[in-house]
Amino acid sequence: MSYFATLLIALYGTFCFVLLYQWWAWPDFRPLNFIEKRRRLTVIIPVRNEAANIENLLKDLNSQTLNKWLFEVIIADDDSTDNTVEIVKKLQSTLSIDLKINQLPPRYQNTSPKKRAITETMKMASGEIIVCTDGDCRVGANWLMSISNYFEAKQPVFLSSPVYFLSPHNELTFFQRIWVRLQQIEFASLIVSGAVSIKMGYPNMCSGANIAYQKSAFKEVRGFEGNEHIASGDDEFLMHKMAKEFKGRVHYLKSKEAIVLTNALSDLKSFYYQRKRWAGKWSHYTSFAPKAMAAFIFLCNTALVYAFVTGNFYLAFIKLWPEFLFLGGLLLFFKSASNLILVPFLQVIYPFYVLFFGLSSLDKKTYTWKNRKLK
Repeated sequence: MSYFATLLIALYGTFCFVLLYQWWAWPDFRPLNFIEKRRRLTVIIPVRNEAANIENLLKDLNSQTLNKWLFEVIIADDDSTDNTVEIVKKLQSTLSIDLKINQLPPRYQNTSPKKRAITETMKMASGEIIVCTDGDCRVGANWLMSISNYFEAKQPVFLSSPVYFLSPHNELTFFQRIWVRLQQIEFASLIVSGAVSIKMGYPNMCSGANIAYQKSAFKEVRGFEGNEHIASGDDEFLMHKMAKEFKGRVHYLKSKEAIVLTNALSDLKSFYYQRKRWAGKWSHYTSFAPKAMAAFIFLCNTALVYAFVTGNFYLAFIKLWPEFLFLGGLLLFFKSASNLILVPFLQVIYPFYVLFFGLSSLDKKTYTWKNRKLK
């Protein structure tokens, strides 16, 4: 057992160095020439009960540097029970963007709410390129310009872009702030791992809070057909399908201008359901690369738990110091160097976290998300 654990951890340490090198050797995207002709974008934002957040996002979109006639925004409201729709309707008359609302009928049984929202809203989209984000996100002024530039310069069919968690609010308690910062570190590692895997030609992870794709490609792969019943995966399953159908045309946009900021979860219950939803996707993957990566990460963290339990701290050190360098490098990109002090603490608890959620993903019982029971 110890030899197998040593081999796994040695491979993991090498993996961390490869990821870090690939990330820092990869220049930020900048378009080489002025782009005269651009395709129209449709920004689809599926929402449910986002009254506290939607106005901020729409004002961010109203401040985009991309010409407003080059994009439209469609809010796909999935049966909100708060005043989300009323807020959007009010903003339609005050903002200068082309803003529409698609109020969806009651949810179909055995259908992912978000996938249904995107699929139904696609029917009214006038853009050739579909851009997706979430109702609780914030975007910079050059977000859509960066995406548009990349599509015209590189011609991908699917584009994943960076996502990061917003810094903790001042009204949170001390421990809640620490909890949010730990999530920032973990999420940065997931986003960058997914980015490098795309760069190396083996797409496995992305975030639906910041993806874009050609509408024609979505139709060609039949959208979410085959996984409509799975609550999560509106991002990764679609990416895997496009990577299989369009070799070499799934890309990642490495640019600080393209970062989307979203909220971390300050309470443990919501965090548990979110991570359970994420972890449950891996068993539904049909491509080999993402399944192999999920299994590799699970086994490496299990090996570290074994090292802790058996007191083999030298073995643990082999995993922890390359991982620390990797995480530290990511935090510099996301301008969160102050989180470095928390990295060792996260490194100790993270293997147990991976083991717990890896095993809990085998439980196929329903869970609660957005006040709904989902599978």
